[in-house]
Amino acid sequence: MSSRPTVAVGCVVEEGKKVLLVRRKRPPNAGLLAVPGGKVEYGETLEKAVKREMKEETGLTVSVKSLLAVVEVIKEGFHYVILDYICERLNGEPRASSDALEIVWLDLSELEIHSSMMSPSTYEMLLRWRNGERLPLSVVSTD
Repeated sequence: MSSRPTVAVGCVVEEGKKVLLVRRKRPPNAGLLAVPGGKVEYGETLEKAVKREMKEETGLTVSVKSLLAVVEVIKEGFHYVILDYICERLNGEPRASSDALEIVWLDLSELEIHSSMMSPSTYEMLLRWRNGERLPLSVVSTD
């Protein structure tokens, strides 16, 4: 366990009324749906990290559009500061790989129905975004 928070990025791809989520393979939030993403590597820009993580986890090439939220996840053994970005798919068909067990396109109108299948911070962020809150959002998850 590190004595410092880990910086990570996430990518929200919306097509129509659906967002692309992955079922996480590893902790934190193993088995739950979350936006694709991961740790920023030393010397890597946030934009490059988003693009790399999306390619690794979903096979998609994306362009980064804007900052959606700053998310803090503080759990036993984990402290992440995650910058989630709104991205656009440039090419590729989504496929699960790396830390993703499966790809799910979730209709934003059905967030409440699927809330128990999602990481708490992902659910809160997407709900607030869908409901039109001013960006960027600030989300803290300590459960």
